[in-house]
Amino acid sequence: MATLTFKDSLNRFQDNGFFQNLEINRGIERESLRVDQDGSISQADHPEKLGSPLTNADITTDFAEALVELVTPTFNSAEGLFSHLSSLHHFLYSAMEDELLWNFSMPCAFKDPNEIRIAEYGNSNSGMLKHIYRKGLSLRYGSIMQCVSGIHFNFSISRDSWQALANKPDQKFIDEKYLGLIRNVKRNSWFLLDQFGASPVTNESYLLNREHSLEKYGEEDLFLPSATSLRMSEVGYQSSIQEVLGINYNNLDEFIDSVIQGINTMHPGFEDLGLLDKKGEPQQISAGILQIENELYDIVRPKRTGASTSRPSNLLRRHGIEYIELRGVDVNPFVPEGISLNNIKVLDLFLMHSLISESPLISYEESDEIRLNQMKMVERGRSDEVNLTRSGLSLSLAKVRKDFHEELILLAAKMDAYSSGYSEALQQEIGRKESLSQKIMNEMKETHMTFQEYGLSQSKKIAANFTQSSKEDLSLFVEAAKVSRKELKILEETSSVDINKYVELYNSKLKGKK
Repeated sequence: MATLTFKDSLNRFQDNGFFQNLEINRGIERESLRVDQDGSISQADHPEKLGSPLTNADITTDFAEALVELVTPTFNSAEGLFSHLSSLHHFLYSAMEDELLWNFSMPCAFKDPNEIRIAEYGNSNSGMLKHIYRKGLSLRYGSIMQCVSGIHFNFSISRDSWQALANKPDQKFIDEKYLGLIRNVKRNSWFLLDQFGASPVTNESYLLNREHSLEKYGEEDLFLPSATSLRMSEVGYQSSIQEVLGINYNNLDEFIDSVIQGINTMHPGFEDLGLLDKKGEPQQISAGILQIENELYDIVRPKRTGASTSRPSNLLRRHGIEYIELRGVDVNPFVPEGISLNNIKVLDLFLMHSLISESPLISYEESDEIRLNQMKMVERGRSDEVNLTRSGLSLSLAKVRKDFHEELILLAAKMDAYSSGYSEALQQEIGRKESLSQKIMNEMKETHMTFQEYGLSQSKKIAANFTQSSKEDLSLFVEAAKVSRKELKILEETSSVDINKYVELYNSKLKGKK
């Protein structure tokens, strides 16, 4: 049953005209490995037709040269965002020749970590800095872990939208509202794993020479019988080392201070790796627990845009939170774009629920509960016997799910006044007979395929949506790629500082406590 507290909050927002005057801005960053027709990671350079991965705002690379990242601008409609993302995929496939996108969060099989080429960004100082950061990640965590893919969902509401909540809302008010949203995302992260978890199994090469508690599935794979998202598990895109930082989202300055502490606190293991390689070239930006702010692994992060040379912590300190980056969404392997229009609308609802619900500060005790609940959902979220803990009380997942769904249904009815289709999208998504993670396991079992065979087969089916002749006008993407190559050339011609000094200068820009 929906709580009275939530109903009161929902009615208050409704009465203030919040939904009638609402403007959501959302964007997507979608990661995916390029593989060949045999399902092996691509050894080819980032396709030249896609432009420079350093200066092209549309398509870049993440950790590996073969790990493509599609980046949309923000859109004030879910439909506009999805359409643009689909067009980006058409453009990408037009440049990839006979390669495929591996349409799963967990990567393809590897014979050796050396198959994974760390992404290159040219000879400019900023490009070399990105490469050094990735070399550091490889040293710290191994290259294979860095090839996990996901969907990052960027979310904000417009300045005018805040007017319904306060008279002349200042940045401090906005920061507090976004921090409240983040805390509620953490509290209800079980929903993301339940609804979007799509990585219950992986090829055994993913955990090459790493300790783990996964079970064998067939001859080549590892899994947990009721897992939802290995990507979000302790063997996924996580770092237990970062737990000592005690990151919390109760206060923006405290959050920033904790991140800076992570950068400035040297980790003995990372110091032992050394800052320079045998050639005397940088192989880590620093030996800190975090090399840079983006090394913080969490399901959600506060963000602020700015110049690429600016430190994210400084931008947040000076200007406050601009948007929220939701990082806990697996690639949907049954959708060509990795995320569907319905998925986008459900994420809108989830984040709006997080925004309008009461959000007390998170205590140490609740923080432990959140961590334990996430672990349960990651490892056993498809089991009927999972219980989650709320304020010390043990509640069945079925009960928590039912109550939360009821609140989302009430919210969707209000959101339909902002833009139609939310109620329908929600009903279709929560009404599915099987979760994404269950569907993957069912289809692998029915077809007697390994994860590698299933992943390749599914990715080829998906690729057919883009390799057929397309009538889409891709000229804007073609032009942007051309411009990005010119921008890279200018950048490389104007880079004059020795890279070691440039790294030192970049580290010196970090401002300490307020």
